Amino acid sequence: MWMLKVWNRKASVPAKNIYLQYCLSRCHNYSIANGSYYYHCGSNILHENKIPRATLPWGFQKFHIPLLRVDAVAQKSYNGIHRYQCASYSACINGILNQSTNFSNSHVSKIPSVSIHSSVCRRDIPDYLKGIISEVASAEDDLLNENFEDEVENDMEDEILEFLNSHLLLYEETESSFMLPCLLCSADDQTTRSQEIIIDKNSGYFVCPWCCQAGPWEELRHKLDKREDTITAHQLSTYLESCSPISEVDFELLQRSPFQAVSLTTLEKFGARLTRDGARVVFPLKTDSNKIVGFESVSLLHPVPKVVRRYVAGEAKPLFFMDQHKSAQRLVVVPSCCDVLALAEYKISAVSIPYSDMSTLCDLLATCKEVILWLGIGPPPRQLLHFLISLQIPSWIVRCEEKDLPVHVKSQKEVQAALKNVVPVLSEATTTFIELKDKIYYRLTNKEETSGVQWKRFSELNSILLGHRLGEMTVLTGPTGSGKTTLMAEYSLDLCSQGVVTLWGSFEVSVIRLCEIMLQQYSGMSLPVDLVEFNAIASKFSNLPLHFLTYHGQQTTTSVLKAMTEAVQVWGVQHVIIDNLQFMLGTAERSIDRWWEQDKAVAAFRRFATANNCHVTLIVHPKKVPEGQLLSIDSIFGGAKVAQEADNILILQVKETGTVNQSKKALQVVKNRYGGYLGVLPLKFHRESLTLSSHFTPKGRSNDKSNQNKRKAGSAKRVKGINAFMQ
Repeated sequence: MWMLKVWNRKASVPAKNIYLQYCLSRCHNYSIANGSYYYHCGSNILHENKIPRATLPWGFQKFHIPLLRVDAVAQKSYNGIHRYQCASYSACINGILNQSTNFSNSHVSKIPSVSIHSSVCRRDIPDYLKGIISEVASAEDDLLNENFEDEVENDMEDEILEFLNSHLLLYEETESSFMLPCLLCSADDQTTRSQEIIIDKNSGYFVCPWCCQAGPWEELRHKLDKREDTITAHQLSTYLESCSPISEVDFELLQRSPFQAVSLTTLEKFGARLTRDGARVVFPLKTDSNKIVGFESVSLLHPVPKVVRRYVAGEAKPLFFMDQHKSAQRLVVVPSCCDVLALAEYKISAVSIPYSDMSTLCDLLATCKEVILWLGIGPPPRQLLHFLISLQIPSWIVRCEEKDLPVHVKSQKEVQAALKNVVPVLSEATTTFIELKDKIYYRLTNKEETSGVQWKRFSELNSILLGHRLGEMTVLTGPTGSGKTTLMAEYSLDLCSQGVVTLWGSFEVSVIRLCEIMLQQYSGMSLPVDLVEFNAIASKFSNLPLHFLTYHGQQTTTSVLKAMTEAVQVWGVQHVIIDNLQFMLGTAERSIDRWWEQDKAVAAFRRFATANNCHVTLIVHPKKVPEGQLLSIDSIFGGAKVAQEADNILILQVKETGTVNQSKKALQVVKNRYGGYLGVLPLKFHRESLTLSSHFTPKGRSNDKSNQNKRKAGSAKRVKGINAFMQ
């Protein structure tokens, strides 16, 4: 007789040991001594063809567990006792078994030597198997020693048993493990082969050879808990029939359980029952038609709720209490059924939150007028919050701290105080994608409207800035005397002619001179001195939605913002122009950093634009640069605040051509937060109309319609670089 010691069940069990255990327990005879497994081999031990590889889980091949082929010759009996002698396993794999070998120096010194032969020389045994499989050196030491180790009480085994029984999970028990159908394997596998999880009794380590999942007991318990629809209707009815009435409960045990604040009357109202061993209270889960579709059970042996929820597949139902005497349908969502019963004692409607399937809870919440989430310090499930937001159900969350007691142990006074300490789910300061989804789709399907008002005189700007939009801030800069005010006057006049209500704040140029420029730009010619002709042009111009601030020179930011706010409220102003920022701020009498003062003003205008959904355009002077050098985004006077806060930055570039009173000008877009397009728009000054758009030139009039068609086709000309244009 030859025996192999293959596994020690009291050791720390890796996945490989459990695979070997599976092989032995399913396919061969074995015995246990001193907590180790011994395979009874006979004269020919463990041929590979004894276990067809196709019948084993593919996890065996994944871990490359070898099946040994070793032939052995049994020793003769010695003093009436059969003793066995063998070489070390390392000697076997080194080919010693192929030879007739004398083992006189083996572990059993009184035994004559014996020849051991091998039919196959195994040279591919992995290193990890050398430490797992060891030969029996002496039957006297391992099999006939009466001083076996006492069986140690295994708390892990009791915990696993309690979990499997309370969850109604079918399992098979062996000497060292539990085996149960794998709930983790893919549902697409339609084969009839048995797919089992092996759980070690000592350590709780689990292995599924089919889906190759393995890990500690805590991981498996968490995964099994998430599967609540694992019982059949027959299992459910059999389990409930085996329970006793709740009146047979041990009241001393009940007072030490999570139901210490719940009366027996309330338990009976929920149809509570007692398991056969008296360790758990079971609550049937019923549908509206009074059909039992599941159960929730709570352990009486633990002060902290140990809840098990199981139901028939497709028949999920939460445990809840609804007070029919109150007209206001306010429902409190709590973590467990223990909390539901505690609140039922105080006539407060409540429902326990499911572990996984939120659909049944959402169906119940849809009938409520108010919902309060009392779920501890962690955030509520996102699926639940999205459901409440989508239905716009008034909802609140109870503020909780780590030191707070659970709901089921609080007094009625403490419960009432907690239900008043809440925060709203639908806060004005936050939003979700659900609330933004329709707005995003509207922008996708109405691009022309969401892009803003299109320019007619500066038509090529439409292909760069895409349009003039509310709520943004634009910064225009350019060299001194380059025509920033003239450009912005025509720029704003173009938009105002299309109905954009405009407010001009001219702190450098007088309002009268500004109106004169804009009137000439509007008419396209020098203003007539004939009163009749002048009144005719002025009458048309006065119909434009155009307003002016009376301020001139230095003003405080507060007073300007107040006037702007009143104009928005009274006239519905949509576009405000500040010309220019440095003139408005002036030189402060106090010794204060002028850059810091400018940054404060820029931040205030940015807030105004956002809060009032009004477009603000600031004309800002640049820094001094060397002669002939073009301006850049870093050339804006002051700190980086101006460039950071602006949505759009426009630079009026000027290049002298050497000809008297002639220069080359272009409007460069160096920042565009909305569309992201940058480019250059060539400008040409028309002296008679004081315009830069070429709107009143013969070429500009004839090409106006064709340019619009090109823009629609996406073929508007853009100059890629300002340097190339200014050459």
